[in-house]
Amino acid sequence: MEDAIWVRWNQSGSISVDLLLSRGVDALAKGDYEDSLSFLNEVVDLAPGYPEGWNKRATVHFLREDYESAINDIETTLALEPRHFGAIGGLALMLEDLGDKEGALDAYRRVLMVYPWLDGAVEAESRLTVEVEGRGI
Repeated sequence: MEDAIWVRWNQSGSISVDLLLSRGVDALAKGDYEDSLSFLNEVVDLAPGYPEGWNKRATVHFLREDYESAINDIETTLALEPRHFGAIGGLALMLEDLGDKEGALDAYRRVLMVYPWLDGAVEAESRLTVEVEGRGI
């Protein structure tokens, strides 16, 4: 099921946008963040209503440790596709890294409502519930 969702999310409906996304993902896989960001900037410029373009660019920003830009792109992703469990999960990780445990807990709870099988989310939500609220569920 998850794979089918990702396949759908990776199809923009435009051959050009899909090609740019693919090149951005390939560059990202090679660790070439600059080229990846360049391709993904083109994706969001050409298809600003395509959530996965924003999500993939958020991933590059995250890996470059530019959390502000990553969070901005995740907010756009979620405005376009509120059930994007990858974006919500990424937001949770970043908020936790930034020390916003309450925000991270909220994001983990949101992602579990959409996709309760996300790796590590149940454990993180349980751990943060104790840390933030002082109790387990």
